[in-house]
Amino acid sequence: MNFKRKTQKIVSWFHKKQYFCEKHKKKIIMPSKVGYLQRYLFIIQRVRRKKFISMDELIDAVKTRIAFGDSVGVSKSTIRRDLKEIRDKFYIQINYSKADNGYYISDDEGLSDIEMMLEPLNLLSVLHLDKKLPDFVLTEKRKSRGMEHLPSLIHAIKNSLVTEFFYIKYDSSPQRTRRVAPYALKEFKGRWYLLAAEIEGRPEEQESIKTWGLDRIQDLYVTGSHFWKKYGHNVGEKFAHSFGIFSDEDKEVEEVILSFTPQGGKYNESFPLHESQEILIDNDCEFRIRLKVKITYDFIMELLSQCQSMKVIAPVHLRNKLIEIYKDAIKSLESLR
Repeated sequence: MNFKRKTQKIVSWFHKKQYFCEKHKKKIIMPSKVGYLQRYLFIIQRVRRKKFISMDELIDAVKTRIAFGDSVGVSKSTIRRDLKEIRDKFYIQINYSKADNGYYISDDEGLSDIEMMLEPLNLLSVLHLDKKLPDFVLTEKRKSRGMEHLPSLIHAIKNSLVTEFFYIKYDSSPQRTRRVAPYALKEFKGRWYLLAAEIEGRPEEQESIKTWGLDRIQDLYVTGSHFWKKYGHNVGEKFAHSFGIFSDEDKEVEEVILSFTPQGGKYNESFPLHESQEILIDNDCEFRIRLKVKITYDFIMELLSQCQSMKVIAPVHLRNKLIEIYKDAIKSLESLR
């Protein structure tokens, strides 16, 4: 079963754990059901952290860490039922080893899309979000514009509907209404982008997937006209080796080797730069990684943000590019003296 069907099944399951409050005219997530969700995610994380954890240890951990006020008690039968739900609903195989007398998740089974989806959902559940966040949750005050377009664009993408909008560029090029075939949505550093192919315009434009910032879209209109998704427009594959919002199809995938201080390495180990990241050295003197990526503008900007704790080992042209940027920045700052 693919990720889309898995997600639909989980969302359907989660919606069943809600009831409609006539007084406030909104859906309320039942606390006990939210407790289930928190417990499932915690069990997955706990088993990942401690391989061959015993049933008794798992029960104690759940009792200690999950303090949500769930009316359902924690016992062996509860944990066994949870493990079955995790297998059936989230497709994560938690196995039992008789030889080691404990539960484990195979090393071959990496962090799943389902787990990444559950993380923010778990946070929202814990906070009982209504319209206002608690004072102890400090969010980013800068908010990206264009989020209101997401529901309409999701509908257009799912149903292959031609979409029109007025697009405002940051440069001085003429502004005009665009007519596009939407393929996907991409999030990068708190901003959302539409990945779509123009239907009207030059032939070469109609063949390529372009990136449109939702914050620059105005007068969005989803038409009733359908479009055929062209063969080869696999957006996931186009961005597999990219960092940021542009696929840069004309660029080659390159091997990048970066060296960090031990402290900088800890940050990059916990939050990898790219899914291709491979650790080459990890000791008290150095943290070195290898990536297979396209060297895009966004990738260069990310490296610049870590310049104090990082060195570029390869390729040489990337190192020279960063040196050039550093020199230009120094000249610009010195001119202010």
